[in-house]
Amino acid sequence: MDQRPANPENLRAAHNLARKFFLTETDPESIRKAVRRWLVAIPWVVVLIPAIFWLRFGAVTPLGWGLTIFFVVYCLLSAIGLHFLIRPEYHTPVVYKNDWIDRIGAFWLVACALGPLFGWMLTTGFWITANSWQWFYGGRVLLAIVLPVITSFALLRYVRGHGAPLMLALLVGVTALPVWSGWATLIDLKNGPVVENDGSKLPRTDRMLK
Repeated sequence: MDQRPANPENLRAAHNLARKFFLTETDPESIRKAVRRWLVAIPWVVVLIPAIFWLRFGAVTPLGWGLTIFFVVYCLLSAIGLHFLIRPEYHTPVVYKNDWIDRIGAFWLVACALGPLFGWMLTTGFWITANSWQWFYGGRVLLAIVLPVITSFALLRYVRGHGAPLMLALLVGVTALPVWSGWATLIDLKNGPVVENDGSKLPRTDRMLK
């Protein structure tokens, strides 16, 4: 594996991203202020999103908790990314190759964020029957578990250098969230339906046939 100190091109791209996306300069003081803003946003997210769902629906639905977790993780990842932006000693020494593996890995965060949402919509937004439930549950497992795991494997080759433990912790921790969201569906898909007293065959968790 070709390894070398942090690539200047990658550093320039990271600094441009900080300026254009996070709207912050990249001097140490500006970065510290930006990190502080993202961390301060977390308690507000934890309070406001469940409160909005409670006021609107009278309860915090699974979608509400899912959105809360999503935005908390988003704020935390933004703070961590900015914190280590000006610490190149923690950057991976592996040179970015821009090959097909990197193109798969580029969808990791998208898969982790949108996979569970689309998977949840698949099993709650359609009328599931005894003949179709396996397709819907299989689709949710594909979106919430298979895609996040596959795209995370594509990033493992960059887990090198002084920051490798942190990189691995973030990769495993973030990937575990969508896997957790689809785990019960995977168990249902594996175990098959149960028979209700009225003779209906239903998935064990959702039991949507009525």
